[in-house]
Amino acid sequence: MASLLLPSSRLLLRTQTQHNTQPSLLPRSSPKTPFLVSLPSLRPSRLNHLSTTASASKKPSEMENKKQKSSSEAEEEVEEEEVEEDMLWIQEKALDLVEFTGSVTQAIPGPRVGSSKLPWMLAVPLAYAGVTFVTAFVKTVKKFSSPKAQRKKLVNQNAMLCRSIDELLQKQGTVNSSELKAIEEKTGFNMMEILRKYIRYALNEKPFNPDLVASLIHLRRASGLDDSQIPEVLNEISRRIVKEKGPVVMNMQGFTEKGFKRKLAVQALFGKIYYLSELPDFCSKDNSLIVKEIFGVTDEDAEKLRIHALAEAGDIDSLEKMVEFEKAADSSSDIEDTNEEDDTTTTTTP
Repeated sequence: MASLLLPSSRLLLRTQTQHNTQPSLLPRSSPKTPFLVSLPSLRPSRLNHLSTTASASKKPSEMENKKQKSSSEAEEEVEEEEVEEDMLWIQEKALDLVEFTGSVTQAIPGPRVGSSKLPWMLAVPLAYAGVTFVTAFVKTVKKFSSPKAQRKKLVNQNAMLCRSIDELLQKQGTVNSSELKAIEEKTGFNMMEILRKYIRYALNEKPFNPDLVASLIHLRRASGLDDSQIPEVLNEISRRIVKEKGPVVMNMQGFTEKGFKRKLAVQALFGKIYYLSELPDFCSKDNSLIVKEIFGVTDEDAEKLRIHALAEAGDIDSLEKMVEFEKAADSSSDIEDTNEEDDTTTTTTP
């Protein structure tokens, strides 16, 4: 037994000696060193004191800026809340309408337009309604902007102008300049156009008698136009008549009944216009008056047509007496005004 145990003991001793002689592969533990603790310095820092004072001086301005920003933000929030409160009811109604239309379109059976939820059964009537609306709108715009519509509008304005002057002449027997100014502002026509339009209307529609001539004289005076402007008015009336009905023709053989009446009307209009142009109270003789040249009438034919207009006018003597009486009244009023001025000057002088 002892012999058996000896080798094992030797082996144990050998292994222990080898273990002591071999170097250890594990690292050696380093000596424990104490931890470094940073102690506060007892020396006062001047820089920290300066930074604290600067930050303290900046704090009031920063606080004021923050207060201003907060107040502005609060005001903006209040405004946004007011706008939201105002738009809240409209938004609700709009959302309700959208939801209702969506539910209605979804409830309609049938195929849909492409990938959308709109059914063909609803898309076709909507497209037809849109096309009809666009075409109706385009037709309405063309109707009101067409030459025919503009012509109709001008005719209505002319009728209103002539009707207004007729009412003034029937009520008062004369027309004032202030009333003509009101008509001018109402219709948009200038004074020459007002006089031209009413003269042509009166010569076409009213009997050429002393009352009409007296009314035209009153209208000419109330218009305030210069003597150089009246011939241009008569020339423009003559141009428009010739453009519409043609010039004066004295030899009317070979004309039809319609053409004969038309040329008689042109002769009558020329005689009336020529009579007004020769009337001193209505128009002063001027080289710019070219009524005969416009109508293509000689001097002899012009006198014949003027006599015919006088015969149609009837009692011209009473008209001339009335005009002379008005002239005398105007001259007497002018004399009274000059006498009053002389009296005032004599009383003021010592």
